[in-house]
Amino acid sequence: MMRAALRTAIIAAALGTTAFAAQAGADGARHTPFIPDASCLEPASGAKNMAPDEAGPPVLIEGLGYAGLEPDTANAEARAWFAQGVRLIWAFDEVEAVRSFQQAQRLDPNCALCFFGESWARGPTINLQGRAEELGAARTAARRALDLSGNLGRRDRFLVQAMVRRTRDGAAFAGEDYARFMETAALRMPEDDTLQIMAADARMILSRAMRPDSLSQRLLERVLARNPDHGGAIHYYIHLTDWIDRQHLAAPYADRLGRIAPGASHLVHMPSHSFYGVGRYADAARVNVAAMAADSAYLARVRPARSDYRFYLNRHNMHFAINSALARGDGMTAKTVAAQYRATYLTADADAGSHTLGSAVFYAAGLHDPLAEVLALPAGSNAVDQAMRHYARGEAQARAGDAAGVRGEAAALAALRTGTAAPGLGRGGAMLAEVAQAVLEGRAAMLEGRHEEAATAYRRGMEAQLRANFGSDPPLFWYSVRRSLAAAMLASGDARGAREQLYASLRRWPNDPLALYTLSLADRALGDARGAEGNLARAQAVWAGEVTQVPLARI
Repeated sequence: MMRAALRTAIIAAALGTTAFAAQAGADGARHTPFIPDASCLEPASGAKNMAPDEAGPPVLIEGLGYAGLEPDTANAEARAWFAQGVRLIWAFDEVEAVRSFQQAQRLDPNCALCFFGESWARGPTINLQGRAEELGAARTAARRALDLSGNLGRRDRFLVQAMVRRTRDGAAFAGEDYARFMETAALRMPEDDTLQIMAADARMILSRAMRPDSLSQRLLERVLARNPDHGGAIHYYIHLTDWIDRQHLAAPYADRLGRIAPGASHLVHMPSHSFYGVGRYADAARVNVAAMAADSAYLARVRPARSDYRFYLNRHNMHFAINSALARGDGMTAKTVAAQYRATYLTADADAGSHTLGSAVFYAAGLHDPLAEVLALPAGSNAVDQAMRHYARGEAQARAGDAAGVRGEAAALAALRTGTAAPGLGRGGAMLAEVAQAVLEGRAAMLEGRHEEAATAYRRGMEAQLRANFGSDPPLFWYSVRRSLAAAMLASGDARGAREQLYASLRRWPNDPLALYTLSLADRALGDARGAEGNLARAQAVWAGEVTQVPLARI
C-alpha cells in the first residue's frame, strides 16, 4: 500500500495540475452507459477476419494522419509501411495495421520495431477487449523484436520491453503489468509523445471508470499542449473526455481531427462524440456522413482483411448520423442514412445489436416520412423491429393529429411487451419499447387536451429512460423524454415546474433545440421576456426548420 501511495504521489508531482479546468459533474448516465446486446458500442472481442486469400494486398494510402514514430530501418519503403501501421493503430484499424507491419518486415527482416508494431497492433484496445486469439502471434512478434533490439535507443527499448511484458507467458495479455510499465516509462521520458499516449491508452484499456484529472488525462493533455495535431492523442482524448462527461475539453481538438486524417474513417467519425456531448448536433451528423464516405473511398482503394469489428464501426457511424440529425430536425439527412442502414444492417441475417441500433431507422420514418409510407411499413419477424414499427406509426399519426391511432399503436406496443414475442426484444429492445409506449401514450393525451394525463405518461417514460441508462453514444432513444414532460406541464399551466424540468433536460442534452424552444415559452409565461427571446434565438439557430411550428403535443 505504501509503495502504491508513493507511486501516486510521484506521478502527481511529475505531472502537476491539469491544464484544463474540470466542470461540475452532470447526469451520471454518461459515465456508465447501458450497452446494447452485440453492439459495436461494447468492448468487442475476437473480431473475425477474412481468410488471407480473400483479402487483397495491402496498399499505401494518403490521409491517415500523424505517425510520430520512426523505425530502425534505412529502407525507405519499409519505413513507409511502418508509418502506415502506426497511423492505422491510432485510427483503430488494427487488422490492416498488422498487414502493414508485416509488409515492413518483409522489406527489412531485421527491423526490430516492425515486429514491435505487429505485437502492439494485435493487443487489446479500448474497443477490442480480450483478443486472446491474437496472443500467440503477438508474443512471437514481441520476442522477435527483443532479439533484434540490441542497437535500439532508450525509448525504443522501452517499447519493445513493454510488448514483451504485455505478452508474457500465460493465457491472457498482461494488461496491468503493461500499463504500469508504460506509465513508468512515460514519466521517465516526459518529452516523448508516443510513450505518453501509449501509457494513457494502456490504462484506459483496463477501465472506462475514469475520474477527471486522471493520469491518462494528464498524459494526453501534455501531448496535445505541444502537438495539437497528433491524431492518436486527439482520438484517445475524445474517448476519455466522453467517459468523464467533459466533452467540451476535447471539442477544440475534435474540430481539427477530420482535417488531419481525412482518409481514416474512424478518426473522421470520432469528433462526433465531442460534438454531440456539447450539443453541436449538425456537426455530429456531418462528420458521421463524412466518415461513411471516407470508409467507402477506403474500400474502393483497398481490399482489406475485413473484420466484424470494422464492419460494425460503420454501423455505429450510421446510427450516430441518424440520431444526431433527428436531434436538430434534419429529416433529409436522417432519412437518407436510415435507408443505407436498413439496406446494410437490417438484413435477414442481422444480429441483435443491428436491430437494436436500427431503432433509429424507425425514428426517422415516424418523424419524417409521409404517413401512408409509415403505415405501410412491413411488420417483419424481429421483435425489436416490430416494436419500433409501432412507435414509428404512432409518431406519424401524432403528426396527423390522430389521437386514437396513436393510442392504438401504444396498445400494440404494450401487448408486444407482455406477449410471447417479448423475449425476442432482448434487454435493449425491452427498454426501448417501454420508453416508446409511454411516449405514445403521452402524445395521445396531449392531442386530446388531457395535459395532466400526458404528464403522467411522459414522467413514466422519463423514469424508464433514466433507469435504462442508455448513455451517450448516442443514446438508443432519440431524445430526452423529460422534455416532453416539461411540455405537458407547461400546457397544464405549470410553467415554473416545466422550466425546472427543462433546465435538468438541457444539462443532460445541451443545446436541444426543442427543449430551448419550450423553455422560451415557459420563460414568457413567467414574464421573463429577455430569457424567452434568448432561448428562442438559440433554438432557432440549432433547429433545421422553423422551430415555432412544432406544437407542444409533439415536443
